Amino acid sequence: MYSPQVLKSAIFRILLTSFSTLLFSSVTLAKEPISAMDVFKIAYASNPVISSDGKNIAFHRYAMDVMTDQRRNELWVIDSEGKNMRQVSKGFDAVGAATFTQSGEAIAFVAFKGDAAHIYLQQLDSTTSMELGEGLSDPANLAFSPDGKWLAFTMSVSYEAETMGKLPSPPEGAEWAEPIVVETRSQFRVDGAGYLPFSRHQVFLIPTQGGKAQQLTQGQQDHNSPLEWLPDSSGLLLSINFKNNVNKPWDTDVVKLDLKTRQLSAVTTQSGPDGAPKVSPDGKRLAWIAHQDRPSIYHEYQLYTAKLDGSDIRELTTDNDLSVIDFAWHPDNERHYIQYEDRGQAVLALLSKDGSVSVLTDKLAGWELDQPYVMGQFSASAGVAAVTLGDTTNPTELGVVDRHGRTRTITDLNRALHDTVRLATVEEHTVESSFDQRQIQYWVMRPPNFDSTKTYPMMLQIHGGPWAAYGPQFAANNQLYAAAGYVVVYGNPRGSTGYGAEFAHTIDFNFPSQDYDDLMDIVDATVAMGFVDKEQLYVFGGSGGGTLTAWIVGKTDRFRAAVAVNPVINWSSLALTSDLDKLMASYWFTNLPWEKPSDYWSYSPLSLVGNVTTPTMLMTGEADWRTPIWEAEQYFNALQIEGVDTALIRVPGASHHIEYRPSQLIAKVNAILAWFDRHSNPTNAVLEQ
Repeated sequence: MYSPQVLKSAIFRILLTSFSTLLFSSVTLAKEPISAMDVFKIAYASNPVISSDGKNIAFHRYAMDVMTDQRRNELWVIDSEGKNMRQVSKGFDAVGAATFTQSGEAIAFVAFKGDAAHIYLQQLDSTTSMELGEGLSDPANLAFSPDGKWLAFTMSVSYEAETMGKLPSPPEGAEWAEPIVVETRSQFRVDGAGYLPFSRHQVFLIPTQGGKAQQLTQGQQDHNSPLEWLPDSSGLLLSINFKNNVNKPWDTDVVKLDLKTRQLSAVTTQSGPDGAPKVSPDGKRLAWIAHQDRPSIYHEYQLYTAKLDGSDIRELTTDNDLSVIDFAWHPDNERHYIQYEDRGQAVLALLSKDGSVSVLTDKLAGWELDQPYVMGQFSASAGVAAVTLGDTTNPTELGVVDRHGRTRTITDLNRALHDTVRLATVEEHTVESSFDQRQIQYWVMRPPNFDSTKTYPMMLQIHGGPWAAYGPQFAANNQLYAAAGYVVVYGNPRGSTGYGAEFAHTIDFNFPSQDYDDLMDIVDATVAMGFVDKEQLYVFGGSGGGTLTAWIVGKTDRFRAAVAVNPVINWSSLALTSDLDKLMASYWFTNLPWEKPSDYWSYSPLSLVGNVTTPTMLMTGEADWRTPIWEAEQYFNALQIEGVDTALIRVPGASHHIEYRPSQLIAKVNAILAWFDRHSNPTNAVLEQ
């Protein structure tokens, strides 16, 4: 027999368990497919920085502010065991670069308030902080000296622009127009920034105990580069366009800046970009990523090492068919952490001295919310790596790869999203190219309420670049499209990265081309699965994907409607007006536009506009300087002349990253859905509103 107290306890546990089960079931049932306002629940981790002892990790926590319609970030610190997470920056409009002191006891970070920029030094074991410097202008690339005496950073410094003629002085109180601007610079406009100020980034030093910042570099050379100290604190290593070749702006070299003489001397000299210099933990060797110049926009970056003076150069990844995105020294001074792409995944691995590669994790994820681009970040020290992790249903969180190679997530920034939203999952597939039998990887996302007895409209999404890649990463737009009742399909046609050098270079001087065939093979394979309404096919893409979208509707009428987002329509106009103009003119084609205009025309979607019957909408940011809006305008006007149903969406204030603000992401998605809905026919598809 049980005592009344035991029976009472048992009944209480049963009731508590039943209540918990009911509560859990209610929460589960309450989940709904993602909606537009759920975008504001998304948070993500970015820019991890680990202390030299591997014990603490700083990172930026981004959140969507519904009132200001901005991605707001703050600096947080957490220990590598996933405990003691606390906010470091408070009350600022934004935070920038951060770095730990050599001891790991304090962190310096850049903070912005209005038009003012500040550098703060914050002690981790207290609320004590101190401001370093005064009157700073967008400082970046912070780096503490090994002896702990100095903080180095880069900062823009204005200079007098050239004038042409002289105006008389206006009468007192008169309101004359802004003065004319004379341009002689090789680059005067950049996407996301617009017309550049007349300034150059210079290198500065400031004492860690406080004091005035000292400018170390001068002149018209731009020194905007990560900074790496020499082991004896006598100088800095950085990467700049030391040769000053206007037509090869990416031809950078690793240079040494001597603190005493303030002179720069080249450590590397090969033709091509040499960057991200890092000194080994024992201070004996230097490593950096680079590639030798050749006629192509895309190159595979290799990892090199040398003595500190640039002698005894060794190429470490020459036997591996991969491109190094980022790296860090292992504490054993022989191995290296390397990040690269592999078949739709962002990978962190250890590169051994013999060239062998051991994967630590293939779940790196990045900050791009709108599209499933393969991205990721890491920071490593003392055998511990801080990483950004995510997948198709998880926006980027902070994770750790410990000294034993074990990976785990240590933040939970998206609990509010996961508690209320049911997200669509993604399936991986491959198809054999009808052109040359290559294996083409792609992914299929079904609506959250998928019913195998019904058929659904299908969207083909095409990535930009074109040297880039999609993968199983979180993408808010795809989730919204799936929630609206579409099967969303995306893949990596030839030219995509992460499939080896030969695969990527098949589109050198040949874009668009057989990537079109690869995309049509993806469509055919998905339709053959049996749950897609073949009369309800739609296509869209951005940047290089926008170009391919315009190319596709010039080649086939199988799609009911299309949307080309910030596309290239005319290669001749783009090559001379994009913020990448010198690179485009020098590397994209074998000849300049005026030397062989037929090459530029034959790959321009505008050349096929007479074939187009598919209703096609264009969308570009008004402040896009990568693929300026007049590219879309040319196609819009041509389609109108041809009598094709079309529309032009201008996004005020938006750069090439058209959906940076949350409402812009929502507006883009809703406009695409509305355009496709306008041109759909009633079927048995389930379209959830």
